[in-house]
Amino acid sequence: MIYLNNAATSYPKAPGVVDAVRSALTDAPGPPGRTAAEDRSTLDECRDLIAEQLAVRDPHRIVLTPGSTYSINLALWGLGLRAAHRVVTTVTEHNSVLRPLYHLRERHGTSIAIVGLGADGALDMDRFKTALESGATLVAANHASNVTGRVNDVACLFSMAHEAGAVTLLDASQSLGHVPVHPEELGADLVAFTGHKGLLGPPGTGGLYVDPNLDLEPMLVGGTGVRSDLMLHPADMPTRLEAGTPNLPGFAGLAAALRWTAGPERQGPAVASAMAERLRDGLRTLRGVRLVDDDSRAQRVPVVSFVVDGWSVDEAGYALACSFGVQCRSGLHCAPLIHQALGTWPHGTVRLSPSAFTTTEEIARAVEAVARLAGCA
Repeated sequence: MIYLNNAATSYPKAPGVVDAVRSALTDAPGPPGRTAAEDRSTLDECRDLIAEQLAVRDPHRIVLTPGSTYSINLALWGLGLRAAHRVVTTVTEHNSVLRPLYHLRERHGTSIAIVGLGADGALDMDRFKTALESGATLVAANHASNVTGRVNDVACLFSMAHEAGAVTLLDASQSLGHVPVHPEELGADLVAFTGHKGLLGPPGTGGLYVDPNLDLEPMLVGGTGVRSDLMLHPADMPTRLEAGTPNLPGFAGLAAALRWTAGPERQGPAVASAMAERLRDGLRTLRGVRLVDDDSRAQRVPVVSFVVDGWSVDEAGYALACSFGVQCRSGLHCAPLIHQALGTWPHGTVRLSPSAFTTTEEIARAVEAVARLAGCA
């Protein structure tokens, strides 16, 4: 098998992840806050390592969650958006952003403005400025598209957003682990991320960074293992936004992944990017294969989308998997609006996404497989 579906979930995981999860499940449990025997909890270590990744000074501003979707909902519902509020977002968003916004509009009348793409395939900055002129409570932006891999210029977007008085939310699901994600440099008040993609950790892990000047209302309240004397949920971060028993095995695995990816000898992001470029170069030479958003000037994470003449994307994806052993993804990739903007609606694309463990031989075999589908080999 040639696994090229890392934008969905990474495989294999970083060395040490499986052992850490296994140990957390087989060792005698000691949940944080519920025993005096713990020296330094798994959650504290995980928070510290994530804060290091984000260049955040206070690890207590990192809320540990089951993943990006949960984190985004935690942010959007925690802001208390109602009919008087307006959100500016983009066509590059995943449904993990779009659907909570649509639900807020349906339930509370929250206004939504969606900014499209310019002729160069990047976000239309002029339309973004125009959207802000009508006012904005929140600007929610994707850091990197899960369809094209293009990295949005969020520092510029968020600078304009702050000038307009808006809070900023960054969806770093596809970017963290591939490109630097530093909230202070990007101007991101909130950063949602997952542990199982670029960070090479287990599913069911992720988090939300919350700026020190921002308070969110809890979406869930309940047991915490600390301050059980209080009638209301503790107000201190990160407990304020964490309720219930945490996924300790998952976060033990994520801590192991973060330790591995932070090693000075690790070249994971560079390897994944190089493999994606090699893949694009190979596919670009094939007659009957069209790369989607093939602007070589754009910064990207390792995601490559394409279509093959004479094949529906679902049939092409099925053939690549079943006939050639190339694991990929086909369809809309939970990001419908960007396909409308790119002209790949309603069927979507075939998507290949290498990782730090992808080899040049695997890329060559994947290109050969697509060539055979296109009748070029």
